Amino acid sequence: MVIDLYLRVKHYSVSEKPAILGGKPVREKGLVDWPIITEEEYEAVKRVLKRKKLFASMYEGYEVPAFEEEFAKVMDVKYAIACSSGTAALDIAIKALDIGPGDEVITTPYTFIASATCVLHNCAIPIFADVDLKTRNIDPCEIEKKVTDRTKAIIVVHLAGHPCEMDEIMRIAEEHGLYVIEDCAQAHLAEYKGKKVGGIGHIGIFSFQQSKNMTAGEGGMITTNDPELAEKCRSLREHGRRRDKPWYYHAELGWNYRMTEMQAAILRVQLKRLPKITEERRRNAEYLSKLIKEELEGVVEPPYVAPYVKHAWHLYPIYYHLKKVGLSKAEFCKAVQAENVELYEGYAWPVYENPIFREHRARPRGCPYTCPFYGKKVEYPKGLCPNAEKLCYETGLWLPGSALNNPQEEMDTVVKAIKKVVRHASKIKDYFSKKK
Repeated sequence: MVIDLYLRVKHYSVSEKPAILGGKPVREKGLVDWPIITEEEYEAVKRVLKRKKLFASMYEGYEVPAFEEEFAKVMDVKYAIACSSGTAALDIAIKALDIGPGDEVITTPYTFIASATCVLHNCAIPIFADVDLKTRNIDPCEIEKKVTDRTKAIIVVHLAGHPCEMDEIMRIAEEHGLYVIEDCAQAHLAEYKGKKVGGIGHIGIFSFQQSKNMTAGEGGMITTNDPELAEKCRSLREHGRRRDKPWYYHAELGWNYRMTEMQAAILRVQLKRLPKITEERRRNAEYLSKLIKEELEGVVEPPYVAPYVKHAWHLYPIYYHLKKVGLSKAEFCKAVQAENVELYEGYAWPVYENPIFREHRARPRGCPYTCPFYGKKVEYPKGLCPNAEKLCYETGLWLPGSALNNPQEEMDTVVKAIKKVVRHASKIKDYFSKKK
């Protein structure tokens, strides 16, 4: 039944025609204007160009080693190894831990695909454990169910910027002799019980892709407190070279996953701004959550935040009551977007429903699924992770976290846009039905 909401109204009306039906949008332009680029970034780029040294390696460089040192300090870790992307960082992390043929790695199905394809790239098998509906993070109880004699590691993803339950996950890892890789691509400056993420597990990774809380368009970082792991990551980043050997000496199979001097120069500026951006997101997230609770009860729910974490707010997750509103996730988001509020469906399906996993399309001749070192059959059927599927198909929406880097009063327009759509849900449903 479509909800008939005569919603409590503050200083604005929800009787206007929704924009998707030809009415005037709530906002003249969108909330998201990202990334933030200032004169400091321009000056940083010019500094690199004037130096005429665009390349950095383990033997030379100015901006990259400086950025690594600064990032390690900010994130409270001993070592930081810069690379070309967050995906590259994951590839390196898996190989640095000697994970390969015959091994299993437990990870989450509610994430970007790189958190699982890094396992395949290293010829190991991803095993998916379901998520907690409140945090959308991998559930420790589900992890424990998936541990076998083949399990080598757990990849946890601090989704949207909310840290995973690291005490319980580290307990499981210690009990079974497993490595823990923290995927912090969405969690810059997030904290779990007073500890910054990226230094709690054995190894962590960060991303500086365009949408991330600090960005150079692309880029990544590996973090660890283990000196041997750090040195191995440096080697794998650069074709298996070693710092104590000549340039053309290659000890093992690696990649060219280096970060450029230009990227590092931009990121050094972005890192200085990160605390201010993060605090602004935290303040506005708190305000928006309060507003949603007061004004949109029964329609959407604000994100859960555990009392012992500091959220980084790469995303602002929203829980949507599809059956109460009567619009599909796609219809609801399109209608809100027409009001110039960037509300998105989130992950459209669990990672394992991609052909790479469902149809075992990874490497030639069926590898690694048919690997003789593995000797088992793995399938990824529908219903494998019910909570992840529920989030994908029914309840999981999000605003980009960059929407929170606006004046606080702009958060009111998010609620106004949602109210407007819900109030006219029946007409909007008719509109979409006629378009089919």
